Formats: sequence, C-alpha cells, structure tokens
Amino acid sequence: MSLEFSASNILWHEFEKNNNPSATVESEQLDKVKSFVNAFFQSHSRTCEAQLQPVSRWVNSQNLTFTTMLKKLVTQLEEQALVNDLDLVVLTHWTPDAEIGASVTNAIIYETGSHNAFGIAISDHGLSSGFVALQIIEDYLEDIGGDKRPRKALLMMADQDAILYDSPYLANFHPAASCCLLLLQSNATHEPHKVAGNITFKNYQKTSLPVSTADIYPLLSTLKMFSAAENALPLIILTSKSFSQVLQRDANFSGVRIETWDDALLSSAPWVLLKKLAQENTRFLLMMPEGKNMIFASFVMES
Repeated sequence: MSLEFSASNILWHEFEKNNNPSATVESEQLDKVKSFVNAFFQSHSRTCEAQLQPVSRWVNSQNLTFTTMLKKLVTQLEEQALVNDLDLVVLTHWTPDAEIGASVTNAIIYETGSHNAFGIAISDHGLSSGFVALQIIEDYLEDIGGDKRPRKALLMMADQDAILYDSPYLANFHPAASCCLLLLQSNATHEPHKVAGNITFKNYQKTSLPVSTADIYPLLSTLKMFSAAENALPLIILTSKSFSQVLQRDANFSGVRIETWDDALLSSAPWVLLKKLAQENTRFLLMMPEGKNMIFASFVMES
C-alpha cells in the first residue's frame, strides 16, 4: 500500500502571542497549578519550585488549547474535503497542552463525525513525532485494510508557546502557538497508478547520530529512503537552520538543495515547509537530529 496526501490538504496556522495576559487570574487557580508543578518536579526528583511567571503565562494560554486550535483547521478542511469517514486520527505534539487531561483526538473525531475512527496521541518523540506518526499510520491502515478499499487518516501537530516552567531550551526556538494537519489516504499497491500531484510517503528511519559530519552523506545511501528509479529525481532536503549549516560544511552536499524550516513553529515546521516547496517530479528528505539520534522521513511527488 501507499500513503498519500495533497499539498492542498496540509493546513496550518500560527496564533498570535498573548503579550497582555489577564491580571484577573485568581490566586487560588495559580496556587493549584503551582502545586501541580511542584508535584511534577518532586516525582522527577527535582528540587526546584514552581515560579509564578511561567505558571501565569501558561494559565493565560488556556484560551488556545490544542482542541480549540485544531478545530479551526478542521473547519477549513471540511470546506475542501470529506472528513466524516476517517479511519484514524493521530495527534502529535512536543509541548504540553494548555488543558490537562483533555482527549484532543476524541474531540476531533466528534467534530468530524468520524465516529468509527480510532484515535491516538504521540507525545514522547520530540519535534520529530510527526515523522514516526506517518509510519504508525501506514502500518495501522495496512493492518485494517483487508478489504482493499482506500483508508483515510488525519495527522495533527500542535504546540504551545508557553509551558509550566522556564525552559531555556524551548526559549531558543522563540516558539509560537501553532498547529498543522494533514489529510492522508492509503491505497492498495496493486492499483495501477497514484493520483497525479499527490505527495507519497516513502520511508521513516531512526539511526544513531553519526560521529562526524563526513559520515552523514554515506549514511544516506545505506538507508534506502528512495527506490532506484526515484533516485533519479531532483532532491530537496528539509531541515532546521542549525543542521543545514552542518550539512553545508560538507562538500558532498554542495550540489544538493537544502531548505530550512521556521523553528518557531515547532512540530508543525517541517510540514509547513513541505507544503510551500511541493512540486512535481521531486524527492523530499526531512532530516532532524534529536539527542543521540538522527530522524529521517522521505517523500516523492510525481506528475
């Protein structure tokens, strides 16, 4: 089977920062949230205590829960595609939701009317969670696709610009509250031909981070991200600004087009850039270092 989507069915939105948070937040509410954060710290054997500023910032972001953000995009998607027949709804995120304990996937399943859909959330794979989500979606739709009919899934990414404690690492991204969704369709491999202009998901790989920059280019040939025929197509690498600078120091990448996404969009960033760059007869390779690993996802858009 193949997993495909149209660039027109990649929708995203960046929300304005709340630069003037409400001063009317009740102290009792803040105390409850601070107590929650302190319990979180204690459960992770951390001796620090909740600070008022990040807690207040997070409380004031609650008008932009993941559900609120994504419903805006679902409404737009319903204007251009049928979404009441989804088989799977997947949420991925890096930062926590502003609403603790909410089931975003259930809310979106109800919103779309896809009452037979299965919903899952992926929250422990960092900024590349959308990459592994595609592999999970492909595997799931293949498992339930015994009747060979096309299957549909909705992949959603969402992140907040505020979390419950100060994080210098997150601050380096200058984050924006943002969300993105992709409407995906699987087709049986025996079908003679894919929909022209659709982007096809090819492969997902997670490897150990190469020891040196010089090891990255040889690694790509071993991963088999594309077929032999697809390797003849022009390649565009999509990555973060910092990692693009690493690649550009290697002469092997001098003839490869490298584009960088907007880090502020967090989990949505790769998909926003893919939508912008989508063009026929092109290969796309999304690359991201995370900790001690390298994450890859490959796509092809044919005419």
